[in-house]
Amino acid sequence: MKAALDIIRIVNFKSFRRAVIPLPAGLVAITGPNGSGKSNILDAIAFVMGWRASRLRASKMENLVRKGSNAAEVSLLIRNSAERISVSREIRPSGEGVYRVNGKRRSATEVMELLREMGFLVDRYTFVTQGDITSIVEMSPRERARLLEEISGVAEYDERKEKALEELREVNQLLREMEVLIKEREREVRKVEREVRALEEKEEMEERLRRVEKYLLMVQMEEIQEKLETLERVHIEGDFSDVDSLREELEEREAELRKLEERVKGSPVRRRRQLQAEIEALSRQISALERALESQKDALSALSRTKEVPGVVKEDPSFLGVVSDLVTPLEGYEIPYLAVGGGRLGDIVVRDLEGAKRIAKVLRNVRGRFRIIPLDVIRVREPPELPGTLGPLHRFLVYDERFGAVAKLVFNAVLVEDLDSITREMIGRARFVTLGGEIVEREGSLLAGRPERDVQRINRIREEMRKLENELESLRKERRRKEDELRDLPEEDPDLERLEDLRREVSRLRRSYQEALSRRRAYLSRLEEISEEKGVLKEKMRVLESELRKLAKVEPLSVPDPAGEVASLRTRLKLLGPVNPKAREEYEARRKELEEVTNRYREFDGRRRGIEELIERLDREREEVVERTLERLSGAFDEQIRLLFGGGGGELRLTERGLEMRVRLPSKKPVSIDSLSGGEKSLSALAFILAAQRLRPSSLYVFDEADAMLDGVNCKRYVRALKELSKRAQVVAISLKKETLEEVDHLIGVTMRDGESKIVAVSREAAS
Repeated sequence: MKAALDIIRIVNFKSFRRAVIPLPAGLVAITGPNGSGKSNILDAIAFVMGWRASRLRASKMENLVRKGSNAAEVSLLIRNSAERISVSREIRPSGEGVYRVNGKRRSATEVMELLREMGFLVDRYTFVTQGDITSIVEMSPRERARLLEEISGVAEYDERKEKALEELREVNQLLREMEVLIKEREREVRKVEREVRALEEKEEMEERLRRVEKYLLMVQMEEIQEKLETLERVHIEGDFSDVDSLREELEEREAELRKLEERVKGSPVRRRRQLQAEIEALSRQISALERALESQKDALSALSRTKEVPGVVKEDPSFLGVVSDLVTPLEGYEIPYLAVGGGRLGDIVVRDLEGAKRIAKVLRNVRGRFRIIPLDVIRVREPPELPGTLGPLHRFLVYDERFGAVAKLVFNAVLVEDLDSITREMIGRARFVTLGGEIVEREGSLLAGRPERDVQRINRIREEMRKLENELESLRKERRRKEDELRDLPEEDPDLERLEDLRREVSRLRRSYQEALSRRRAYLSRLEEISEEKGVLKEKMRVLESELRKLAKVEPLSVPDPAGEVASLRTRLKLLGPVNPKAREEYEARRKELEEVTNRYREFDGRRRGIEELIERLDREREEVVERTLERLSGAFDEQIRLLFGGGGGELRLTERGLEMRVRLPSKKPVSIDSLSGGEKSLSALAFILAAQRLRPSSLYVFDEADAMLDGVNCKRYVRALKELSKRAQVVAISLKKETLEEVDHLIGVTMRDGESKIVAVSREAAS
């Protein structure tokens, strides 16, 4: 045994004011009543070994200081071979903490390193509690697998892998950024390549354009010379003697026409034709207004339509229609009609009760609710005649007399002008509805507010209908007046027939005269055009000669269609747009930049592959470590099971579910730990903890009531295992079990007096 605790000194720590606790060699047990503070001894040891407040059953470090004290301090006197070392930790009410080694102040890191060098491990199973036993019993195989990893100490591999993954993420990020940069550089290179091609293409087209332009100028010079020679040979003749005679004849006929028009101006036949045209126009307007009025009526009717009746209902021979189709409002009474009808406008009306039953059965398979009214069985009551009212609402509706009962049933209300027309004495005698849509029920409740249908829209439609009807009436009166006037006018007039013939003759003479004038103007215009054309051609020749001089050093290029070729080249140059004159130099620069970035990308890509290989190697090594640890842990587990149960064995397996714990009790078959009794489970869990301790040995182990759930027999087994453990490490057990306390080497008692924990008794060996 490398090192061991010799003495624990406690000052104002938790429930202890002052205590000096010697820890002799061998298995030491600490006992005392519940609440005496015996577990605070474990907390004192763990406090010096660096535990945080939450693990010491305190919300914060300053709560470890005994109330009324300035500071709490715990010191451990440790035997390390022939050397004795004092390690202490102090905490003040402010939460400030101080570590000391042999009285000299040290950092927490230095103290933890010193304790590790002396073999004190402060991990999961250095300080064992009943909760640790229970947690292993209740753990799932997957949770136990995580314990195996913790025992294997593969955290270093996980840390190295996490660092490698972080580096891999950074390299991947750099590679992604460089990929973006490479794509950008490639786009730039492609762009400059296109600019180089565009520059070369433009230079080629411009050279070809100059050559074709020169050839075109030469061709145009030849064409102009030929045209000038042709114009010199042109001779035009013309005879225009008929122009004057046609003018004289036209003037005579026009004078005659004016006289005849003046004479027939007041002809009744002419008035008749005018009236016929006006009557036709009025008829078209009337038809259009009638169609518009019908459309407004349809819109008004649509506002009272209800949900669609299923087709299977309409096919029934008893079906007559829905209420909104069979009963409609008189004009101006739509609002009370809709207010009272409400949801019943969609009620289905049938001939008889049998039909109603038949339809109701069909509607069982149709989504929604429908009301059915059989005409042969409904009973209605006529609303009363009351003074100050307009009468029953059904009198203001339109319906066939067959459906009178439907109208009285659905619209069973008395119509009034407004709410002021209803007095207290009238309440209860009938149901009332106002022209504005308010309803007063028999019991006196009022239904007010805007109806579900759009009343404003109804009023707007009715106003539009009134305007249309007024306009229709005005137009119809105007048409009747003109029709009356038309009947009194004659149908024929000889002067009118002569007028039409004369108009046709004047029209013919005007055309002939205009044609003669056009021929003369064309002759004079042609002479002028020839003269102008010669001047234009000569000017063009001078321009062409000037252009040819500019292209004197250009070799002309003969093509079949030089003008089309020039136009095509110019269009292509225009579409090509401006080009970069420095494209060749920029291409070289961009290509070198792309090459540099690509080389850097290859370097980082190689680095990425190296990191990925490292991660794969770490995963393999980690798996090998876990497998070796599992093999050793399983062997130690088997050994501890045999020790605790006096035979049998145990095995740990790593499966897809996790770490499986199997136990073979003496003379029994191997079973999962889940199939054992409570005490057997606790001993098996203890065997696992002891096996883990064999793999990660510590100089000190503390067991805090780990035997709480064990019976007498299992307590004996428990103590036997702790005694075996005490041969290679210092073991301190906190217990209340008589069977445990009887078997230990040394016994320390703790009690609580006046709110203070005290060491009240030390066993034989400890006392000596």
